[in-house]
Amino acid sequence: MDSCLVKIKNLSVSVLGGGDLICGSDFLIRPGETVGLFGDSGSGKSVFSLFLLGFLKRSVFSFSGDEAVFSSGDFLFDFFSKNQKEWDFFRSKYISLVFQNPSTSLNPSITCGEQIIEVLKKTGGKKTKENCLLLLSEVGIVFPEKTFYSFPHELSGGQKQRVVIAISLASNPSVLVADEPTTALDPSVQRSILDLFSRLKKNRKIGIVLISHNIDLIRHYSDRIVVFRGGVFLEDSDAEHKKHLSFLSKISKKIKKKNHSSLVDFDFYKPSFNYPFIKNMLVFNLNNIFVSFNSKGGVFFALKNISFSFNHGGCLGVVGGSGSGKTTLGRVLCGLEKNYSGSFFYPKKERFLINNVQMVYQDSYYSFNPKYSVGDSVSEIISLYNSGCSVDDLFNIVSLDVSLKNYFPHELSGGQKQRVSIARALASNPGVIIFDESISALDLGVQFSILELIRFINCRLGISVVFISHDINSVYYLCSEIAVLKNGSIVDFFKTNKLFSSTRKNYTKSLISDSNFL
Repeated sequence: MDSCLVKIKNLSVSVLGGGDLICGSDFLIRPGETVGLFGDSGSGKSVFSLFLLGFLKRSVFSFSGDEAVFSSGDFLFDFFSKNQKEWDFFRSKYISLVFQNPSTSLNPSITCGEQIIEVLKKTGGKKTKENCLLLLSEVGIVFPEKTFYSFPHELSGGQKQRVVIAISLASNPSVLVADEPTTALDPSVQRSILDLFSRLKKNRKIGIVLISHNIDLIRHYSDRIVVFRGGVFLEDSDAEHKKHLSFLSKISKKIKKKNHSSLVDFDFYKPSFNYPFIKNMLVFNLNNIFVSFNSKGGVFFALKNISFSFNHGGCLGVVGGSGSGKTTLGRVLCGLEKNYSGSFFYPKKERFLINNVQMVYQDSYYSFNPKYSVGDSVSEIISLYNSGCSVDDLFNIVSLDVSLKNYFPHELSGGQKQRVSIARALASNPGVIIFDESISALDLGVQFSILELIRFINCRLGISVVFISHDINSVYYLCSEIAVLKNGSIVDFFKTNKLFSSTRKNYTKSLISDSNFL
């Protein structure tokens, strides 16, 4: 086996009665090695991770290949095995999977400690509290005793992901498959989780498959990169591999250097605002805004002493870590969050916020009615606001083929759904659009195209934009001003061209560092 843990040759995976998802590909994993598997969203990366764990149903998928084996010491396992007991033994001893979303990976009705003990019982490990606390400490949990007795909803996103990793390590696996393990986390937490994987690889000598659509992340943390493109695994030596990574590097540099391209104009569409906006007129003025919620530990402040002004035509970036209050601020600005104290000025025309402010949400899939075609979802808003827009024109504005209006949400890619979300927001003729983490789940190429669309909306259509994100690079590329939130407070506020000034607060500097894997 040439010291390989996993050796796969000429693997093909296809949907029965459908097309090929993986075509004649080779893949190797060695002990103590991190293999970065990079691919665009929807390329089939997760299909490969499910194949490695034996979670693809043979009633739906078919497999073929010259060789697909795992080898560790005297143990040998065939990934094409149909024996369920063999798979159960293999999964309990030699391989583990860390899923993308820790919230859906954990049982909400059981404490974290019980969930680790449950795995230890099934894998033959020491079923003791002390062993669980050791695992929690190993994955960087600061208060393992407290976490042991905590339910998942009582933990932050980063803490939940650490618990999931602790569970995956409970069986002492030889291979750890991490499928987009940090996509939903902010840069500082993302960095700490990935540093943890590096320590585990070094200390435990395990092979790690790190799956991601973030090329900077893959490059920084991987010993070897495999590009998954067109159903084929491309190694470093492949010309197509180098060409694709070079193309993505150019996009990444363009965003980081704020290298704007020229924007086109559309003669067939001009927004007709519901309010007589004037360039640079004051739209929002917030003074000492507080938002609080009651919790078991007392009163929790989601926003504290928020003060700033925002003029029409502006593009404000709001950046910060998970739980910093970004989304709560967006909800205040669009009128969804009314439980605030302090002064919030906006034009006092009746129903101003309802008629003139729209929000584009992070998860485009759950913001649609799955029973409606996407065209009907946009048409519904046109009728509700009596805006006089055309669905076809709106689809053209957001660069979507008009024929897609007859599709349902589940039939579109993530980028297409987000473009429809933007078209739906434009359907009401808003003066302000708030984008809440609207590109975080998309791959780099699609992210850039959405950023260009938002820039067009702001610069050409004259619509004010509030862009909320945990990615300071995207905020820098798009916005003219940046507000940095931490623990519900604005800790830094500045013009975008001052981002790299030495006067920036330490927290802002850490966001820059963590976002760029410096």
